[in-house]
Amino acid sequence: MFRRLVVAGLALATAGAVVTAEAQQSEKWVLLGTKDVDAKAAEAVIDVPRGKGIHKAYRIQNKDGDTVTFNKSRLAYSDNSVHVEDRTINLQAGQKSRPLDPRTGNRDVNSVTISFTQKPATKSTLEVWGLVADEVVAKPAATPAAAATSKPATGPIAATPTSSAPTTTAPGTASAGGDVLFGSQTVGFGVDRDVIRVGAEVGKFDKIRIRVLDNDIFLNEMKVVYANGESETLAVAADVKQNTRTKWFNLKGDRFIKEIQLVYRARPNFRGQANVEVFGEYAEGWLSVAGEGRKFNSGWVMLGAQSADFFRVTSGKAGFDRDVIPVGKNEGGFKKIRVNVRDRAITLNELRVVYTNGTEDIIPIKTKVEAGAAFGPLDLKNGGKPIKEILAYYRSRIFDAKAIGKGKAIVEVWGQH
Repeated sequence: MFRRLVVAGLALATAGAVVTAEAQQSEKWVLLGTKDVDAKAAEAVIDVPRGKGIHKAYRIQNKDGDTVTFNKSRLAYSDNSVHVEDRTINLQAGQKSRPLDPRTGNRDVNSVTISFTQKPATKSTLEVWGLVADEVVAKPAATPAAAATSKPATGPIAATPTSSAPTTTAPGTASAGGDVLFGSQTVGFGVDRDVIRVGAEVGKFDKIRIRVLDNDIFLNEMKVVYANGESETLAVAADVKQNTRTKWFNLKGDRFIKEIQLVYRARPNFRGQANVEVFGEYAEGWLSVAGEGRKFNSGWVMLGAQSADFFRVTSGKAGFDRDVIPVGKNEGGFKKIRVNVRDRAITLNELRVVYTNGTEDIIPIKTKVEAGAAFGPLDLKNGGKPIKEILAYYRSRIFDAKAIGKGKAIVEVWGQH
């Protein structure tokens, strides 16, 4: 009897983090099965013959062909236990996902069910790989932030004043101060429970904090859920004043964050609802040349993302939207950049890379980039210098038969050292 990998189609979601760097020498990954997937198939089944042994982790590889995107992975084991990873994985040709359900105990998987949001345009070959049980999966060493983690904060939380203007950068993007916005929510007088999904593609973080606008809030609970399923409660029964930014909350080391869970309410008064923004700080060196970010996605890290308007007149470029994408602290800079497009095709007119020393790389382009495709990589003339921000001139294409929904295109800018 064979074990099977089932791939079923669901609605489109955001692109996810992938791992293309080779496994460390102490790890031994073995191929368990392979299957060709085409655009017409509702599902793909990869049979894994018996006798492949037990494994400490699993991952999926797109061996060749077109890009595919998954948004959920369900691993069913022989002891009837199930592990579900609710995260998005975008696999271009040759790319592998990071390990699924890595653990210290050995498990024998019966099946892996993966729901995907973007099927290959023509055909792709998917493979299932397993990490052999007699090898050790390295765990990140404890960091000072991890050692500093203590009981959840309660009562009035230390905070500093901030303006009442909402943050305008897109979720998953670094603000001008370097904080990465995870998301924002409006809070009413009743008890609200919100989940702000982060996603591993954004990067690893070792701190988070919140910014509260328009009204005070009472924070019943703030919890972080990590990509490996562990969780950590950072605050309970806590108060945060309006128009303030809280202190940083240290996490258990540098982690990929799955989501932030908030249970809270605004203070009943004439001010009305409150707005809450959640931010993270990249793990030390994540964007640096020698940082851990280069171990994932073939060394590509996401620098920022924005939605592209359909039409705008700015800075003398008629009809093109102009977005400023701040870039977090990046010692050593980047030598290459690329543009990934989701949901709808765009016309890309120009990119300007602004360095911290004031110099610029101006890259004229004027080309169409299809949804689900990437433009680049593009070599930077001043590559190796720290980047301050990227100016992008583009517009969503109104007429696109392949567009997902009626919304704007999402444009991501990635960098490689």
